[in-house]
Amino acid sequence: MQTKTEIEQRVLDRINKEIGNDFKKLHRAAFLVEEYKSRLQKLRDKLDYEDPKNITSFKSAFECERQTCDSIDFQMAKLKQFGEKLAERIKESHKVLEGVKPDLEQVRKLQQLIQYLRIVQDIQEISGSLSHIIKGKDDAKMVNLYLNLYEENDYEHSVIGRLSNVEAPYLKSFATQTAIHWHGLLKEKFSREFENALKSLKWGQKEQDSLTYKPSPDYVNKAQLLAEYLFLLKSPAEEAEQLQMITPSIVCQPLSTVTTFLVAPYRQRFMYHFTGVRQTNRLDKPEWFFTQILNWGKESHLFVGKTFQTSAVKAGQLDFNIRLEFMRALVQLTIEKLSLDIEEISRDENLFAHLLDETLAFEAELRDNFGYPASFPSAICVVTQPVYLLKWISLEERFCSEKMDAILQDENPWHLIDPNIYEDELKIPKCADQFIRLLEAIKDRYYSLIQPGHQLQFLSLQLELIDNFRRRLVQLHSSGMVDSIPILNAINYIKMVLSEWGENVHYLHLHTALVGPNAEEINSVFENPVSELEHWTEKLLKNLATKAVNEIKAKSMPYRHDCWTTMPEQNNKEPFILSPSAGEMFQVMVTVLHNLERELSSNLFNLTLRLIAQQIDTYILDSMIMNTKFSPAGSAQFNYDMTRNLFALFGQYCRRPDLLFKRIHDANKLLNAARGTALLLHESLQSEDNCLEDKMKALKELGIVNFKPKTCIEVLERRTDIKMF
Repeated sequence: MQTKTEIEQRVLDRINKEIGNDFKKLHRAAFLVEEYKSRLQKLRDKLDYEDPKNITSFKSAFECERQTCDSIDFQMAKLKQFGEKLAERIKESHKVLEGVKPDLEQVRKLQQLIQYLRIVQDIQEISGSLSHIIKGKDDAKMVNLYLNLYEENDYEHSVIGRLSNVEAPYLKSFATQTAIHWHGLLKEKFSREFENALKSLKWGQKEQDSLTYKPSPDYVNKAQLLAEYLFLLKSPAEEAEQLQMITPSIVCQPLSTVTTFLVAPYRQRFMYHFTGVRQTNRLDKPEWFFTQILNWGKESHLFVGKTFQTSAVKAGQLDFNIRLEFMRALVQLTIEKLSLDIEEISRDENLFAHLLDETLAFEAELRDNFGYPASFPSAICVVTQPVYLLKWISLEERFCSEKMDAILQDENPWHLIDPNIYEDELKIPKCADQFIRLLEAIKDRYYSLIQPGHQLQFLSLQLELIDNFRRRLVQLHSSGMVDSIPILNAINYIKMVLSEWGENVHYLHLHTALVGPNAEEINSVFENPVSELEHWTEKLLKNLATKAVNEIKAKSMPYRHDCWTTMPEQNNKEPFILSPSAGEMFQVMVTVLHNLERELSSNLFNLTLRLIAQQIDTYILDSMIMNTKFSPAGSAQFNYDMTRNLFALFGQYCRRPDLLFKRIHDANKLLNAARGTALLLHESLQSEDNCLEDKMKALKELGIVNFKPKTCIEVLERRTDIKMF
């Protein structure tokens, strides 16, 4: 049981929680009193006053209750007195506050005016100091004074930064205009000095050689310091600087001042050689200016990064890569050049095709040798503008159609590729290999395109070419111009390559771009072409197997009509030999399988082997066993022919030939079972008292798992030693 002190403390904790030190919550005291009274009444109703055992406990509880109530009343009285005093104090304080409010408002306005005047004074002092030293040589002090006025990296501590949250448009405008004024003067001064420093370095001059170029350290240090100043000097107007628009669909980020001066001599040389009436400015030789840009990049990009990256880092531009921006400035020269020439070039298909080849080669070298990011503008952006992209795809489509015609009309399109080049198990016709190379060439050409939408258009072209090539193969087969086996090998190789490509990262990305990132299943972009090729593979294999089996059937008549009922008993001392009537049939079978294995790819031959075995299995059962009576000697000879010759022949090409001939295997067991066993099984299967489960159990004991009871009865009745009544 809780003591009086514990109960009081619990009540006080509840009061402090509900009311606390907020006098506005005093009204909650009445609710607490009512709540406790209600809870006490409920306890009284539950108590059993008649039980003598509870009298002592009740007295103690009632006494505790009385004391608690007295304590609550006392605390309530104190709270009431405190509330009255506090209300009087607040009323008095409110009157005083109303009296000094105008004075406080005036003080606040004077403080704002003082801050306003201090900022004006700071701006005037900075401007005055810059006016005095602008023509001096203390460059570091000039930069520091300007950074006090406006600094991008430490914005909050500069004058303009302090005004960012102040409602003073005129003061903001005055500060901004002052910063823009001094930024222009300082930028002009340092740009001029930086340009002179680059000239001292002989930067960008024709005789510059990357292997022997070792400028004076003093000139390099001077250029680095000036570059750092130029990186530090930012204008408030640069925040809204416009992007450079070359064409409506090609925009470039503005270059930094340092990069602009670094690329200036190269721009001048580029304009000299590749514009106007110069002999080097030829529409049919885009490789000339592409090569020149790559050579300039190789000569200069490492020096630019090594020399001026530290200047950018010291200026606080940690994410800025001046080497890549320098390369972007050089590449931008090619973009501007192509944008002017491409309309005229596109009128001539040969020139346009040549431009595409050179542009793709240029892009590949940029990515491989310079690490040029795909997100940067490049020459490929010019040729992928909508009107030129459509022309590009149209050219690709026409070229590929002509190439497919040439592939199939070649002197020996169906000759197999040297097996030493690929896996020996694959039989690859030359035309299939060339077609796959054609698809790979298309992929290599559009792989460097930045936008997935552009790549998907070329993927659509690839799918169209695959379907076109499949149709041509089917047409060649249907017309009888080409046999099934070369067509099958070609389809099989194309199908295997496309299945492998479907798991390639490049094509998986295209699938994501095609169906969206939230697709429930990830499938191959070649799913439909592969499905079509599989359909034709199955159809042609079935026809091929049927043709082979028909040849075997044509030679099977003597064997099927042999004297199985009157065949003499085999002498135990003499071994079994193949039935003479089966020799010609097995000879055809050996020849057919040997030729198929030699001419078909391994996986196709395995499928064909199963189809042939399945048809022979069905044919032997239906056309021979079910239409022939077998004496015990005939059954034994048939068993030998099948297990030691047919199974052995197919065993050269698979591990378990008995699994290919399940019907023949089970029929042999029934035909060669002991006579007593056969009679009992026949009786059991015919008995109406046995359920199906019992009949299947009896068959299973003999190892028969593929026949139904009715078929087993029919096979057993082919035996001459089982008399039918």
